[in-house]
Amino acid sequence: MEEILKKLPEENESQYIWKVGQAKDAGLVTETWEQLAPRLNIELGIDDTEWRGESAFRKKYRVMQQAYDDVFSKKQFAEEHKDKISDATKELYIAKKQFEDQRRECRKFWTSEARFEHLTNKIIESVNFLCEQQPLTFNDFYIGESYKDAVLCMADFHYGMITENIWNKYNTDICRRRVQELINKTIRYLQLHDVRTLHVLLLGDAAHGAIHASARVASEEDVCDQIINVSEIIAEAINTLSQYVQTVNIYATYGNHLRTVQNKNDSIHSDNMEKLIPWWLKQRLRDNPKISIIESEYYEFIYLNVLGYDIVAAHGDLEKFKNFGVTVNTLFSKKYGRTIDYTISADKHHIEEFESLGIESILTRSLCGTDEYSNNNRLYSAPGQTLMIFSNSEGRECTYNIKLD
Repeated sequence: MEEILKKLPEENESQYIWKVGQAKDAGLVTETWEQLAPRLNIELGIDDTEWRGESAFRKKYRVMQQAYDDVFSKKQFAEEHKDKISDATKELYIAKKQFEDQRRECRKFWTSEARFEHLTNKIIESVNFLCEQQPLTFNDFYIGESYKDAVLCMADFHYGMITENIWNKYNTDICRRRVQELINKTIRYLQLHDVRTLHVLLLGDAAHGAIHASARVASEEDVCDQIINVSEIIAEAINTLSQYVQTVNIYATYGNHLRTVQNKNDSIHSDNMEKLIPWWLKQRLRDNPKISIIESEYYEFIYLNVLGYDIVAAHGDLEKFKNFGVTVNTLFSKKYGRTIDYTISADKHHIEEFESLGIESILTRSLCGTDEYSNNNRLYSAPGQTLMIFSNSEGRECTYNIKLD
């Protein structure tokens, strides 16, 4: 006990009182605080003028003990609930991040929604003006009695794009000129084969859009004007072609250059401004009794039956060309009970054909031709479009890969 009551040189007052109090609580010191007070005054070097009573030491010890208990109990509580606190903190962090993500997505949606609404309003105003001021008229030159159909693929116009390289020059004026050349050549082939029904497949990327910086730089017009102008070009072209056949069926899908969200990873494939083009065609061609616009029941796929032969078409940005036929045939066989004879796709900007398990796959040309991306990657292809002639006995009788200057 004597060693405990002796103050060590390195101990300060608080440490000394704490040591004595702890010894008392442990039963190592049996004296009361009143009995210990004289010894504590001596050990602490307190002179007679500042002599302290027992309460001064007792109360100071109790304050230190209370503080220690508070700290220890909180520490113990933290240790006991560490996992719960950690889980709660983690959940709070996750919830915060989810909220931030949702807020960011909402902002993207509101921006996209506002842009789309503005675009729609402008297109409605434009088509109403044209229908009133410049209605499309037509004559009927068809006098044939054959049972042949034709499929015209209108793909990858990329209207609004500007490019000039060693292989190709393209802008909005050249686009219009090539479409007129396409009309003239198509009319010649329609009359040559005495085609009764023309099936027009709009395979996407009619306008260049602005999905990334290079597209915006290489665009001659803004997206809204691109959609309006290319829609009218297509409407006038189909209206002209309808004069040389008995009926025209229009089918449309959408590409990837007019998606509403620029970032491919954030976008939903079906959220696409190119869906406005069929709507434009309905308004502009509604007075032509020869023309029907067939809405797809198969999402982004076009399905049509031409003289008994089943055809599926898509833009092609989501497909590997040589797998497309087998993949689509499996899908349509299982889901819709249809066996596919032909598949048609675009997007790759060059012509190619492939047959697998009796399914013929056709890859069509682009109207725009070699652009900067293709030129930089040494992917060259002449501008053009594809026209196929079908008969009920042979299926696809011939294919015209129409070159356009």
